[in-house]
Amino acid sequence: MCLSLSLIPLTPLLLVSSLSARSGNLDKALEHIKNGIDINTANQNGLNGLHLASKEGHVKMVLELLHNGIVLETTTKKGNTALHIAALAGQEQVVTELVNYGANVNAQSQKGFTPLYMAAQENHLEVVKFLLENGANQSIPTEDGFTPLAVALQQGHENVVALLINYGTKGKVRLPALHIAARNDDTRTAAVLLQNDPNPDVLSKQTGFTPLHIAAHYENLNVAQLLLNRGANVNFTPKNGITPLHIASRRGNVIMVRLLLDRGIDDITLDHLTPLHVAAHCGHHRMAKVLLDKGAKPNSRALNGFTPLHIACKKNHMRVMDLLLKHSASLEAVTESGLTPLHVASFMGHLNIVKILLQKGASPSASNVVSYDFRIHKHKRLNSTKY
Repeated sequence: MCLSLSLIPLTPLLLVSSLSARSGNLDKALEHIKNGIDINTANQNGLNGLHLASKEGHVKMVLELLHNGIVLETTTKKGNTALHIAALAGQEQVVTELVNYGANVNAQSQKGFTPLYMAAQENHLEVVKFLLENGANQSIPTEDGFTPLAVALQQGHENVVALLINYGTKGKVRLPALHIAARNDDTRTAAVLLQNDPNPDVLSKQTGFTPLHIAAHYENLNVAQLLLNRGANVNFTPKNGITPLHIASRRGNVIMVRLLLDRGIDDITLDHLTPLHVAAHCGHHRMAKVLLDKGAKPNSRALNGFTPLHIACKKNHMRVMDLLLKHSASLEAVTESGLTPLHVASFMGHLNIVKILLQKGASPSASNVVSYDFRIHKHKRLNSTKY
């Protein structure tokens, strides 16, 4: 979802807008507008001056473009409005001006993303708060079934999660009472609620999660134990594919993970990410050991072909990498793009990881799908290359 100005062919207005966003050269932009340039002109990706100024946070430019007639709700080829782009970039002032000017806070892109979803995904707390206060609906899912709360939970954005849940208890979106008890680790209230309605897997239509998901996120062991004892499904998988075990693995709570593993299995998300992938991403080596000891497969492949070892090498988590190798993780596993763990570590510039992989027998001459001969000793820009 990242927008890169360096890759965007620019028309004169787009060029002026992008440069003005960096330099504040508002007068130059107005000069071009007065000379008759179509203010709504866009490049081949559908990006216009308003989109670019919004991304860069140039408030005065945004206001002048709006005052001069640029269409507020114009979308890019991916269906993103200026508000989507400003929310994704965390440009709080621009978001405020666009909403005050009448921007649709619940507009959806082609894949169903709303501005609220984008802000939640990127951990822009103040933008999330402002959008909620101005009518953003947190129950709108993406085409994959993810809500803003789901993506915030997945990304581990604690403050955004708390805000969304708290807003859900008092705003137009109301969470079921059992979810609130799970959040507060309130076993007495949870027990009373379960006596009146014995379903521990009551699903929040707004978030797509069960109380056990919430308990796993907040590391509330007491209420998690109660829910499991009352029959909560440890492998309950909502549309977004995230199980309570995935959430607990991200949080790094070994006791919670052991509790869940004793009741369930190593499940996968829609992207085929296992809890071991999640632990590798977060660098939770103790969590990874628990999962491996419980039978997690070290060579499980995500939808893009990444194994936990690929992820540990990419994130420079040496202890997790070492643990995976001791459990027979494959050095030669390749992603859909033909990348081995050695490719990934080298692209990221993680020299210590590269050295260990070579010592363990990784091939320095493995080639990826574009037949790029990848010999580590000839890769002179190891530290500056980004994957």
